[in-house]
Amino acid sequence: MFRFHKTLDVLTLFHSPSNPQSAKVLNLLKSASAHATDSSITGKNPTASFELDVIEAPTVPTPDQLRSILEFIGPNKIGDIVKGAKSESEAVRMLKQGGEVSSEKVLRPLLVDWNNGRVVLGGDEKAIQKLVETLPK
Repeated sequence: MFRFHKTLDVLTLFHSPSNPQSAKVLNLLKSASAHATDSSITGKNPTASFELDVIEAPTVPTPDQLRSILEFIGPNKIGDIVKGAKSESEAVRMLKQGGEVSSEKVLRPLLVDWNNGRVVLGGDEKAIQKLVETLPK
């Protein structure tokens, strides 16, 4: 008998290599991913595996990605994700301008769990660990 394997949850980290907090978050996620892989092999304390997608500055979220992120986090956090934006349309317009200026407007690190509709703003390690630990197994 066969069964379908669950696809991995996708976590995207909008990352800035020059930001120490962002680098720390990336290392934390890599470690969590490696631990999940190790535990699935040994069978000890299984934790959810996930696919980590790292998007480095100056790349910014696409308009569709930004809309999803804002839907997950709520309209009152728009200015936290895109500095200076007061509405979704303004945030999208600011990022469409492109270049270094738009990249600097996006909060990094920004972790998005697309499958479960969750976002962690900044380098809150406890929130990141909780997000990873509560991924469906």
